[in-house]
Amino acid sequence: MKLSRIYSNQMRLFTPIAFNGIRETNISVVFARITKPKDPTKDSHNLGKTTLVHLIDYLLLKNIDKEHIFLKHSELFTKFVFYLELQTPTGDYVTIRRGVANNTRASLKRHSDGIIDLSTQANQVWDHEDVTIEKARQLLDGYLDLSAIKPWDYRKGVSYFLRAQADYRDYFQIEKFMKGRDVEWKPYLSQIVGLDASVVERKYLLDEEITALEERRAERQAEVQFREEDYTKLQARIAIRQREVERTGQLLDRFDFREEEERINRTLVQRVESRTAEINSTIYETDYDLEELRGALKTGFAFKLETVKQIFEETKTYVPEKLLKDYESLVDFNKKLTQERNTLIRRQIRELEIRREQLSKEAEGLNQERVRLTSLLGDVDTFRKFKGLQKAHADQQGELHYLVAQCESLEKVLEISREIRERQRERDEAAAKLKDTVQEPTARTKTIQIEFNDLVRRVLDLNGEFYLAINQSGNVEFKVETKLPGSRREASSQSEGTSYKKVLCALFDLAILRTYCREAFYHFVYHDGILEGLDVRKRRLVLQVLRETALKYGVQCIISVIDSDLPRSEDDERIPFPESEIVLDLNDSGPTGRLFRMREF
Repeated sequence: MKLSRIYSNQMRLFTPIAFNGIRETNISVVFARITKPKDPTKDSHNLGKTTLVHLIDYLLLKNIDKEHIFLKHSELFTKFVFYLELQTPTGDYVTIRRGVANNTRASLKRHSDGIIDLSTQANQVWDHEDVTIEKARQLLDGYLDLSAIKPWDYRKGVSYFLRAQADYRDYFQIEKFMKGRDVEWKPYLSQIVGLDASVVERKYLLDEEITALEERRAERQAEVQFREEDYTKLQARIAIRQREVERTGQLLDRFDFREEEERINRTLVQRVESRTAEINSTIYETDYDLEELRGALKTGFAFKLETVKQIFEETKTYVPEKLLKDYESLVDFNKKLTQERNTLIRRQIRELEIRREQLSKEAEGLNQERVRLTSLLGDVDTFRKFKGLQKAHADQQGELHYLVAQCESLEKVLEISREIRERQRERDEAAAKLKDTVQEPTARTKTIQIEFNDLVRRVLDLNGEFYLAINQSGNVEFKVETKLPGSRREASSQSEGTSYKKVLCALFDLAILRTYCREAFYHFVYHDGILEGLDVRKRRLVLQVLRETALKYGVQCIISVIDSDLPRSEDDERIPFPESEIVLDLNDSGPTGRLFRMREF
């Protein structure tokens, strides 16, 4: 897959761009010249180099929102219809047409020859006209047939080879994946670097399934008053209640109150009377404690320093000043101590009063229950006893139904827990398999590692190591480390700089493209501003590697450069690009020097 040509229906406002790398092996340079270096109102960084990246992505059928440049400035672009001609891995071509006014639709045309202008052709030339973006993407994916990235379509990894400035912040996680989940990009990249993507994806999907199940279990648990560990206790309670309901029902059927009276007697003695006695004892102890505490509040600190002084004066005894100060300190200390003690006593009194009130209410309730049960026992009216037994039976049934409903809900929680344990077992197996896969690199992984190390050595004079690891969550991590030449342990901090990191990203892209140069894969890469901020010697080396990649591996290398970032010779002379490499010449002279020949936007 390569980029052949971009053009539009607005020839006056947008100059067609024919990229190198189709019929020859030159690199393609989008070059921005500074024509007025002393004019502070001019800027070579606002000419359209990065906009071209977004235009290519747009024509590769990217979904866009209202923040996209074409929609934000719709008054400028609404009349534009763009065309992108691609070369497929089999050597034929496909042209994509996508306008701005009707940006949710696209047209496709497949043809055997390149450099065909379809902007003036009648609609009937299109194989698929004005289909939805989703449908157009499916059709284009079939035309390209990038078998090396299956089961994903061509859109999945295209942004790795359209690196705008925001895509250099991470070697592996480009901007479009920054806000997404790891499962959206790590399985794909894992396959590209030689791993079994299904193993990587399986681990992530199991993690997500477990998380979803745990959330569902928490929702179910919120509906139940019992915990999982209470399940057997709940079953025992249900069995007891079922037996009580059966027995009470049998008594009603026989109209026999003997057993019910015995049960009431047991309840009266074992529960009501016992608890009442316990409460009365506690109330007596509480009243005693309250009386003691209230008495303690009335007892204050009685020591008076003036009285002591008077005694000493009457006995004509000399009192040192220091001793008086010590007495005063003691008095102050005891006053503070008394205040703190009184605060604590008041708090205890309040707690005991609340407790006594609660006990009194409970005692009143028990007394009413005792009266009811005693009344029932002493009631000679058979009908009243029958009604009382009916009520007891209804209460028992109500509690049984509640317990059964709780048990059914708890069983759903238990079922989810069993499913979670099963998924956890599967996840452990997947994590172990993934770890084995990472620890046994494939031939493709080794090739990429060797290519990357060779490129980093040549360009940056560092040992560049790309490798795979397993993180604490049991998922794969992609790592890049650089070391100073001749060092096995010392990591270089150079790669932390913006310029070096940008170059490392580009070199990683090239290592991938070189490895896949003979497969149905992406065979192009666009590196925006790749030479910015680099030492002039490194610029020469980067260009050398790019030209070699284009010549020897057939990779279409596209870069954007401003003339202040031109490489220089050892004599500090600017080394211009050959005209054959420049596919788009921009400048700061005004609208005619920009990608879109119109006012700035």
